[in-house]
Amino acid sequence: MIKVVLLMLVLVMSYVWSSTSSSDDHCIEKERQALLNLKKGFVDDGNRLSSWKSSRRDCCAWRGIRCDNSKTHRHIIALDLKSNYDDTQLYGEIGHSLVELQHLRYLDLSYNAFTEIPEFIGSLTRLRSLIFEYNPITFIPSQLGNLTRLKFLKLAGVDSDSYEISTNLEWLSHLTSLRFLELTYTNLTKSTNWFHLIKTAPSLSSLALYSCVFPPTATDLDIFSNKNSSNSLTNLDIAYGNIPHNAVPWLLNVSTNLVNLTLKLNDNLMKGPIPNSFENMRFLERIDLSSNGFEGEIPKSLGNLCNLEELVLLNNKFNATFSDVLESLSGCAKHSLESLDFEENQLSGSFPDLKAFPVSLKELWINSNQLQGPLPNFSMLSSLRLVDVSYNKLNGTLPEDIGKLHHLEYLSVSSNSFTGFVSEVHFEKLSELKELDLSDNSLTLRTISTWSPPFQLERLSLRSCKLGPQFPSWIKTQINLSYLDISNSEIHSEIPNGFFNQTSNLNFLDLSSNQFHGCIPPYLSNVNMLILSNNRFIDVKSFLCYPSQGSIKVLDISNNMLSGNLPNCQWHMKELIVLKLDNNNLSGIIPRTIGLSYGIQYLLLGHNNFSGKLPSSLKKCKQLQVLDVEYNNLEGNIPSWIGKRLMNLIILRIRSNHFNGVIPSSLCHLHSLQIFDISMNIITGLIPSCIKNFTSMVDGKKESHINIWTPVPMYGDMFLTYEVVTSIMWRGAYREYSSTLGLLRVIDLSSNNLIGKIPEELTNLVELVQLNLSRNSLNDTIPMKIGNLTNLISLDLSHNKLSGAIPTSLASISTLSLLDLSNNKLSGRIPTGTQLQTFNASMYMHNDGLCGPPLTNSCLGDESPNRPQDHSDGAEDSEEWIDMSWLRMGIWVGFVIGFVGVCGNLLLNTSWRLNYFNYMGTIGDWLYVRICVQTNLLKRRFFN
Repeated sequence: MIKVVLLMLVLVMSYVWSSTSSSDDHCIEKERQALLNLKKGFVDDGNRLSSWKSSRRDCCAWRGIRCDNSKTHRHIIALDLKSNYDDTQLYGEIGHSLVELQHLRYLDLSYNAFTEIPEFIGSLTRLRSLIFEYNPITFIPSQLGNLTRLKFLKLAGVDSDSYEISTNLEWLSHLTSLRFLELTYTNLTKSTNWFHLIKTAPSLSSLALYSCVFPPTATDLDIFSNKNSSNSLTNLDIAYGNIPHNAVPWLLNVSTNLVNLTLKLNDNLMKGPIPNSFENMRFLERIDLSSNGFEGEIPKSLGNLCNLEELVLLNNKFNATFSDVLESLSGCAKHSLESLDFEENQLSGSFPDLKAFPVSLKELWINSNQLQGPLPNFSMLSSLRLVDVSYNKLNGTLPEDIGKLHHLEYLSVSSNSFTGFVSEVHFEKLSELKELDLSDNSLTLRTISTWSPPFQLERLSLRSCKLGPQFPSWIKTQINLSYLDISNSEIHSEIPNGFFNQTSNLNFLDLSSNQFHGCIPPYLSNVNMLILSNNRFIDVKSFLCYPSQGSIKVLDISNNMLSGNLPNCQWHMKELIVLKLDNNNLSGIIPRTIGLSYGIQYLLLGHNNFSGKLPSSLKKCKQLQVLDVEYNNLEGNIPSWIGKRLMNLIILRIRSNHFNGVIPSSLCHLHSLQIFDISMNIITGLIPSCIKNFTSMVDGKKESHINIWTPVPMYGDMFLTYEVVTSIMWRGAYREYSSTLGLLRVIDLSSNNLIGKIPEELTNLVELVQLNLSRNSLNDTIPMKIGNLTNLISLDLSHNKLSGAIPTSLASISTLSLLDLSNNKLSGRIPTGTQLQTFNASMYMHNDGLCGPPLTNSCLGDESPNRPQDHSDGAEDSEEWIDMSWLRMGIWVGFVIGFVGVCGNLLLNTSWRLNYFNYMGTIGDWLYVRICVQTNLLKRRFFN
């Protein structure tokens, strides 16, 4: 009996185990096969779907798959194939086998490269969420209207005119369960009734339309009618679109239940004041109307929104006084508002009485306006957590009562005209303070040496404040700092030992424009962005060779007193993006280890004493955009690998070295090059005609880099931008450029040994603003199409062997402000134009054949009252009205031929000679008789 019971128990357990393993541990076989067939249509270069194998029975464990928890069957309910930041995109065909997943509720194919949304997706009737963002799709199928259970829908194309999504939105009226809709990069011009479709969507509570194209006018006659407004919509977010102006009042009344309203339209297209259309929006809590063109005053209906907590109106053109703004918000909103954002407007006047401010105000953004006068006493607004009044015209001293705002977390008063002292009293109760910015004022921080602040800052900026001469000891207590800028603060000391190695969170450190001296502490290599320029540091060797984690990305030690060789040790800087060591006294060869930072983009080593050749290891730095080694003692040929491997170069400067050989034709592959300076070397040979391949100098809109800067990753998703600041030889003098550096297009090949003619192809570089080919041995004529360079500001062709006439097309360059053609063999008249006669005569000197203004020597024929007029038809070979040298030669030849022709015949032919002299004698006798007769007649008339 016991044996029978045990046997039955074993059978039951085996049945339970088998049923569990067959139902709980495995997905439905039909759906598993559907996934395998779906994979066949995908192109998976990154092998993301490696877990999708026929050998793996449980498809519920495959990547991106989620099944339900049913014990009798396990259907696939979620398919998430979204590409993450480090994933390779999927592309190819979305196969029809997807229809087999009839229990699918969630589908996400975002950030891939699929080119269409298949129509059969409309057959997945159990779908609740569909996310198809940032794929190069161009059409939304109307079959989406069959997804009547859909609640969440996000569709987005890519930022390109070629992949703009087109749809008429009619399918929206069938999605009766839809609550959230977000469309990005969508063309809605076919949906002239898009207002009506949004209004009548019965369940829609949240609508977001980003970078969409709308019909140019609103055609619905009832769009301004409040009685037809939606009652379900609570969140409306429309940004960076071209909403027609007459649709704005309707959008402000689309729903009486709106809680959050965001209208950020494209390129400040809105004009005039904000429509006074907020009377019926009693539930509004947040309004964001930033980045529009609204101007004038604030509508008083905003002040009557009793639930309004946040008002964002940044980047508009409001030009009222700050007092008038607060007066418009003096209704019941005064008791609910917690955040006011008016940054980047044109508000004027001084700070009003604090009684006018909302009583519960926590955040005040009023930066980048035109406010004047002193700061008020903010102690009455005890709830303040954030105050930003930077970039105004405020003056006076900082009120000490700021130190009583014990909730304050953020304070910025930078870029004003504040003066006076800042002491411990200003920070007395600021225990919550996390960010402090007092930069660019005339403030002096004066604290006792033993002061211990009540706060622990995360960001501190005291640029251009007076902190020195000693390093402020209280900064050493701030161990949570991630950002510290104390540049130009009159500090004369070494970097304190043992401080920065405690601040492991420090990502940004700017100590520039002080008098720091000594050695650079090695532990600073953990700082992501380290700016030490314009100091007196003398040694960098221990810093570069320090065996740290090497997280540094930007290193700027320019304009210091560094000397000696750079060490050839293992630099632990694999993440380095910017290395700036220019304007020091470094010598020796450039170590090859500098090329092991493969991600480096900016390398500036100019104005040192480096010798030898450029290290070939730099050829591996394929992301390099700026290579500047000017004013050193480098030698050898210009490496051909620069043009073959460094294809992203924007600036190449090897000026004032000892490079020799010819210009490698491979440099013509640098299509992004904007500044090309190889002057003051020993370069020989011809200027290559392939120079026309510098595409960014041909079409500035296609290849231009207006700002030469790079994003520098800090931590998490945070980035800081680093902008290149460097000096450029411009019109004969060094000038510092930063934000406008990318506007320059410069070619400087001067002071070399180049020969041959100036290639005609050079005139294709129509974006050039400076061209210097002086002090070479170039010959032949100036290209006749030189006038194509219509953006040229500076042109120097002096000290060459150029001959012929100055092309008349040169006179058509109206932008030209510096011209030097001296010391050549040019001839002919200087073309008349608006520019060429305004230059000093010295710019044309030592061209013996040149004439005409501004030179004092006149051209032949200038004195004649009937000199030839200009009959030039504009042809390229009509460079002068007449060539005077050929005219003078013709006159002499004609005289000689005539003289020899007459006198020679008389000398050789006797009969001609006798007849000629007899004839001349007869003429002489006749003249004598006539003169005598006429003389006698005159005597008789006057004397009788």
